Amino acid sequence: MTRFIAVTSGKGGVGKSNFVLNVAIALAAMESNVLILDADLGLANLDVLLGLRPQRTLEDVVLGHASLGDIIVKTDYRVGLIPGSSGTQDMADLDKRQVGNLLGAVREITHDTDFLLIDTASGISSSVVSFLMAAPEVVVGVNDEPTSLTDAYALIKVLKRNGYEGRVSMFASQAKNSAAGHTIYKKISSAAQKFLDIQVEFLGSVYADDKLPRAVKDQVPAIVRYPTSDIARCYRVVALTMLGQKSVSADIEKLWTRLVAMIMKAGRPKAMKAVSFNGEVSARSMEKTLQDILEEQRKTRILLERLLEALETGGLASRVHKGYTA
Repeated sequence: MTRFIAVTSGKGGVGKSNFVLNVAIALAAMESNVLILDADLGLANLDVLLGLRPQRTLEDVVLGHASLGDIIVKTDYRVGLIPGSSGTQDMADLDKRQVGNLLGAVREITHDTDFLLIDTASGISSSVVSFLMAAPEVVVGVNDEPTSLTDAYALIKVLKRNGYEGRVSMFASQAKNSAAGHTIYKKISSAAQKFLDIQVEFLGSVYADDKLPRAVKDQVPAIVRYPTSDIARCYRVVALTMLGQKSVSADIEKLWTRLVAMIMKAGRPKAMKAVSFNGEVSARSMEKTLQDILEEQRKTRILLERLLEALETGGLASRVHKGYTA
């Protein structure tokens, strides 16, 4: 059974696309059949990281100009790339037959696929969250910056409030070492467990390594360009952890229907309206929706600051107590 895994983050700059690419290559090296989908609409860059220039994208499939098999780019690393799309105005006129054709193609292509890793946009926009709600597994990238921590927690909170029932995992990005990465994880997992009653699984840490920007400049994946580097080992550990997880059943029709909706929305230059995360239009103005999001992030930041203060105070008290009893 194919595992559909959406990789996202509360904010940009955590190495999400590099994570998708390098972990996919690690999984392929472990005898898994892997596809990667660039769904970061408008900022699709997996092809750039690979030094490729796809002639067709997912948009061509949705519009009926090509089959899904036609657009998949075979890389040199046993990983297939499904190029993303920024959307066009023509996509506003899709009918059920076209959507149905895409779903049929997806089932055919993924029949022998073990993993489909989906690189999504960052943040908590309505279209992105709606798509994540349909994904059976969501992986959140987080680094130790306060904004990254609060935005990641806000994203998980939005998923929980909207009834998300899939698996939520995370990776610690740009960590100094394993201990630092685990500290980042504990900050998120403790808050999620205590205040949201949701378990966040830990895939591992991706260390800060100057070899990553070098690899990006060379347009060669870090795990290939520097196979013995610390960051390459990190990606392999994450891949092994993923292989050890159980599969989560997926509603393929819902997942791809919302992906198509996200592409369509990206190509529609119309007046903005507030949209709920289940895709229904609400009566509130977009201004009110943005105010709600900012207020939610403010509350989340305060909540995490209090939690971190409590954890640090508790850790200090524990050390003092141990020193006294010793």
